[in-house]
Amino acid sequence: MYELVSPVNRAAVLKYLGQVMIGMGAVLFVPLMAAVAFGAYSVAAIYAAMAVLVMAAGYVMHRMLPDFDLEWKEALVIAALIFPLSSAISAVPISISVGMPLLDAFFEAVSGLTTTGLSVAPASAGPVFLFARSWLQWIGGIGIVLIVLSVVIHPGTSAYRLYSVNVSEKRLRPNVIGAAKTLGKIYLAITLIAFVLLVAAGMPPFDALCHALSSVSTGGFSTRTDSIAGYAAGIIPATVLLGCVLGAINFGLYPRLIEHPRLLLSSLQFRGFLVVLATGIPVLAFTMQECGTFSFVAGAAAFQAISALTTAGYSTLDIAGLPESAKIVLSALMWIGGSAGSTAGGIKILRLIILAKLIHLVFIRFFLPREALTPFKVEGEVVEPDEVYTLLTFVLLYFLVAFASVLAFTLYGVAACDAIFEVSSALGTVGLSAGVTSAGLAPFLKLVLIADMLLGRIEIIPLVVLLFPRTWIRLPSIREGGGKGTPGIE
Repeated sequence: MYELVSPVNRAAVLKYLGQVMIGMGAVLFVPLMAAVAFGAYSVAAIYAAMAVLVMAAGYVMHRMLPDFDLEWKEALVIAALIFPLSSAISAVPISISVGMPLLDAFFEAVSGLTTTGLSVAPASAGPVFLFARSWLQWIGGIGIVLIVLSVVIHPGTSAYRLYSVNVSEKRLRPNVIGAAKTLGKIYLAITLIAFVLLVAAGMPPFDALCHALSSVSTGGFSTRTDSIAGYAAGIIPATVLLGCVLGAINFGLYPRLIEHPRLLLSSLQFRGFLVVLATGIPVLAFTMQECGTFSFVAGAAAFQAISALTTAGYSTLDIAGLPESAKIVLSALMWIGGSAGSTAGGIKILRLIILAKLIHLVFIRFFLPREALTPFKVEGEVVEPDEVYTLLTFVLLYFLVAFASVLAFTLYGVAACDAIFEVSSALGTVGLSAGVTSAGLAPFLKLVLIADMLLGRIEIIPLVVLLFPRTWIRLPSIREGGGKGTPGIE
């Protein structure tokens, strides 16, 4: 309980960040190959130089520092540092190759790796850039740490703690390395399925590849400035949504679905997902009834509701032109998000189910004797008090961050409804925009959205631990006891 009273081992953090840098350097070789394929050899040289530099620096950090077994607090700190560090690395070649200001390039890299999809990039950035940012979303969706676990880190305590903090304490295989590889295979398989379906639906192969990467990762970057509105004809929009839904389902279900497809409907999270959609689509359509004909509104409402709930962030219409009530409904869907154990962001459906059951239990307790034991269970598993405390803390922090961010936008003159929408999109890692996010946005507000995207992807608590003073220094107010009891606090 008081582990954070002892500061983290900085050398251990640096050693494992070195391994992350090796993995991130390897990730940069894929845009390099794309640049070669498009004949952009100067861009390829930029990515090559950055990849070699990052991998060399990571290798030196890894080799020079001794081996350590990570503690939980160190795994949390690494989880909090992975995305800003990887985004900073990715921003450099983006800035140089596209000619974007470094802040804008960092914004784009954060938006990619956190699978958000908000953009401040110029419309004429070129195909290499379009592929590179979709690739970043795909990598961010699976999680950089899974690549590192699969290739660099050996099995053991450190691997287990990195997997638990970054992915889940529930594993698909007894060995975390095996679990990481299994998740990678599932992710690759559904991405290939999405790509094949998009090509079959009539999307050009390059566009299909980029959209497969960004739909399964529920990222939402598109090769067109008007997003999926540019493919409004035919079944392409529905096919894109299918990729988003595949990414928003708990990946732990997939191995069992092959033998027992009916397990999908027995999943509490998936049923919750369907219930939210069954409520959200007609409510959104009602708020949009003045936007066009019945068939247009019904189709647009269904697309946007699914896009918001899966946190993919694609659009088939101009969000800025929607009524304020429609923006509020979409904001609520973006708060909810997809399933735990998926690539989707938001608060997550499982957390909301637990909260609903907790409220139900509180009321049930009024009708029971005080001495009655009522274990708190979800899907047959007991939810421990520490898990409830963590969940309540997360939800409280989520809305505190949202409130502070909205306040910052309103102080800059942004309308309250648009501020709520934009912040909800960034914090939920969605990427829908009410027209506020652009290259001309004030630098401070870009930093606010960057912070929101990172907090939404890291899920706040690890980043708070990173900034917690006792994470790094031993405060004089903490007095260590002589035994195993609780440390004294003066």
